[in-house]
Amino acid sequence: MNPVLSRPVERLGEQFDVAVIGGGITGVSVAREAALRGLRTVLIERNDFGSGTSSATTKYIHGGIRYLEQYDVGVVRESLRERRILALGAPHLVEQTRFIMPGWRWSKPRTPLLGAGVLLYDLLAFDRNRDAPEGLRIPHPKWLSKGELLAAVPWLDATDLQGGFAYHDTLNLHPERLLLAYAQSAAAAGAVLVNHVGAEGFVSEIRGEDLVVTGLRAVDLLDGGRHEIRADVVVNAAGPWIDKMLEPLGRATGVAVARSKGVHVLTRPLGGGRVTDAVFARAKSGRHVIVSPWMGKSFIGPTDTPIEGDEAAVVADRDDVRSILETVNSTMSDVERPLTFDDVELTTVGVRPLIRLDESADDDATVDGDGPASESTYTASRRHELYHHVDRGIRNLWSIGGGKWTTARATAEEMVDALFENELGDRPRRDHDSRQLPAWGAFAWAEDAEPFLMDSGARLVEAGLDPRSAELVARLHGTGAERIAELVEADPTLARPIVEGGDVAAQVVVAVVDEAARTLSDIVDRRLVVGTLRALDVDILRTVASIAAPLLGWDDERVEREVATESARRAALASQWRDVPVH
Repeated sequence: MNPVLSRPVERLGEQFDVAVIGGGITGVSVAREAALRGLRTVLIERNDFGSGTSSATTKYIHGGIRYLEQYDVGVVRESLRERRILALGAPHLVEQTRFIMPGWRWSKPRTPLLGAGVLLYDLLAFDRNRDAPEGLRIPHPKWLSKGELLAAVPWLDATDLQGGFAYHDTLNLHPERLLLAYAQSAAAAGAVLVNHVGAEGFVSEIRGEDLVVTGLRAVDLLDGGRHEIRADVVVNAAGPWIDKMLEPLGRATGVAVARSKGVHVLTRPLGGGRVTDAVFARAKSGRHVIVSPWMGKSFIGPTDTPIEGDEAAVVADRDDVRSILETVNSTMSDVERPLTFDDVELTTVGVRPLIRLDESADDDATVDGDGPASESTYTASRRHELYHHVDRGIRNLWSIGGGKWTTARATAEEMVDALFENELGDRPRRDHDSRQLPAWGAFAWAEDAEPFLMDSGARLVEAGLDPRSAELVARLHGTGAERIAELVEADPTLARPIVEGGDVAAQVVVAVVDEAARTLSDIVDRRLVVGTLRALDVDILRTVASIAAPLLGWDDERVEREVATESARRAALASQWRDVPVH
C-alpha cells in the first residue's frame, strides 16, 4: 500500500483525540506514535513537513560524542540506543560512516582524554549491533597512526599531528526523505497530516480558575481558509518556537527556550573526492566543525550561535560562513587549497530548540545576547522536556522542549505514554512497539537494504531510467520506487532527469500527487534532492514547475510567477552570506 499524503484540509473539521502543532521530526514522530496506538490524530504544519530545523542537520543519526564533554551521559546513551532503532527501521536511507577525531599535540581536550571519550562512547553503545545486518554493523573504534590518518585524510595539517581515533556513526543520507517516510507511516496508521496550515491560537474556555484548551484556530496559508480544529488534547511540538506558540494564551507557561542557530555549508570535495571518512576538525581556537563527504561534495558545519527574534531572523550570514571556512582551513595542510566563499555552493540553517538552563528567570524573560543562555548554547543539554501546563492552570495542553533528531521516536513514545496516563486515560489503545517498526519505504526491518536496492534499481533501468538516476530514486523512495517505475512505463517522458544523473520527472508527479508538495520549494528541496545539491537556476525551476503545473492547476502565467518568486527567494538567501550580493 502506498500511504498518500493528500493534504486533506476537509478533515480538519473532525473531532480528534490529539492535535499536534509542528511538522518537524518531533511532531511527525508524535503523530506516528499516537496514530499507531489508536488515537485519532491530526498534525498541522505552517510551512512544509521538515522545512525547518529538521532538514538543516549535520545529516547524522548519532549519539553525540561531544556531549560527553558536558557529562551528558544519559542523553548519549539514549541517543545511541535510538541510533540503532532508526537505522534498523530505515536501512535504505542510512549508511554507517567512519568518523575520525584527530589528535594534535595542542588538542584540547588532550589526545588521551579524547581517546577516553571515544572508549566511553563505544561502551555506551554496547547494543549497537543487536539485530543489525552485516551492512549496518558498527565495529569497535581504533587508533590510527599519523601515517594511517594522513593516508585516509590527506588534506589534514600534519604539523604536530599525533594520529587519530576512528569510530562510526550513522549517516542520515537525506533527512528530508526520512522525515517524509515517517510522515507517510503516520498517515498509513490513520493520522491526518496537513502542511501549509498554521496555528493562530487556541480554542479555550474558562472553567473556574483554569483555562481549558479544546482545540486550535488555524489558517490555510495557501488559500486563506480558516479552520477550527477540535481536539481533547493539544501537543505543541513547534520546536524552537514553542514559547512563541504559547503567547496567545496570555498566561505564564514556565517554558523558556534558548535558540541556537546552526549553519552548514556545501563545498567542493576536500581531498579531491577521495576521502570517505567524516572528520571532526577542531581548530586551535577551540572551534570545531564536522567535514563530511556527501553526494560527491563536502558538507561542513555546524556553527552554534545564540539568536533572538522570530523565524525571519534565521539566515546564514557572512560571519557564519566565514567562521566555518576559517575553522576548517586552519586544520588543513598546504597541499589542499584553502576553501573560499567561491567554493561554497549552498548553505543550510536551522535553529536548535534548547531548554533554557536559567531556571531563575521569570516566565516572561527573553534570551538576550549577553545573558546566561547566550553563553551556554554550545554546552546546553540536548535532552528533551515534556511540559504539562496543567500545573500553570492550563488544561489539555502539552509542549515538548529540546530534543534532537535521533531521539525523536523515544520522545514521542514518552509523550504518548503521558497522554494515556493523563487526559486520554479512558481511550481504547492498541499495543504497538515502534522500536521494531520500519519507516514507510523500508524493504524490511533490520535487513540489509543493498540487495533490495540493486533489484529496485534494475527495475527502474528496465522501465527507462538512466542507471545513475535509478540508483538515486531507489535509495530515496525505497519500496515506493515501484510507483516511479509504473509512471515511467505509462509515460516514458517522465524518465527524463531534472539534472543529469539526478532526480527524474516522475518524482515531481509523486511529490504532488502522493506527498502533499504544493510549492516549488516543497518539491525541489524536500521531495527531490536537487535543491540540496546545488544552486538552482531558473531553467531547472521552470522544468520542475512545468511538470507540476497541470497537477496543481497552474497556467503558464502562474508557472512564471512561481518560478520568479522561488528564484528571488533563493537569491535573497544567498545574498545574505556571499561576499558579493546576488542580483
